[in-house]
Amino acid sequence: MPRKPRISPNRIGKRRSHESLTSPRRIQATFKQRQALELRIAGRHYDEIARVLGLTSPGAIYAVKTALRKTLQPAADEYRALTLERLTKVLSVHWPTMLQGDSIATRWVLETITDIRELLGLDAPIRQVITGPQGGPLELTVHEMRTQLLEQIKVIEGRMLPSPSEEPRP
Repeated sequence: MPRKPRISPNRIGKRRSHESLTSPRRIQATFKQRQALELRIAGRHYDEIARVLGLTSPGAIYAVKTALRKTLQPAADEYRALTLERLTKVLSVHWPTMLQGDSIATRWVLETITDIRELLGLDAPIRQVITGPQGGPLELTVHEMRTQLLEQIKVIEGRMLPSPSEEPRP
């Protein structure tokens, strides 16, 4: 008797290779994601969205984020625009008080700016690739790596040793 393939925990909720993109489960998931996004646009909290759609709270968050990533572009754009407008209002309310030195208002302003940056994707990670000559791969022999590592250890040890003027006198 053939064994059933084991689904790893990180594959739960993800598309299975044997499942069609038009399967009832996938269609239902997309429908719930759209509903979750629409409820979020209406200002509903994730706990309420979860209760309405029969999801867990993390499931509601995941549904909204997935809907934003998918091709539900008009609803996602509307959500981003509405959220940006709301965050801008929060910023405009707390900005004058922050300028007067209010620490609570300062915290609100900084958190709001962080939310705006996240919403607009301004803090997306930058991919950096280190390459060798002419963009090719780095080529180091084991000997070169060992030599460089020993040089770095000497520099670090030099920083850790007290200078002659700091040594205690007998």
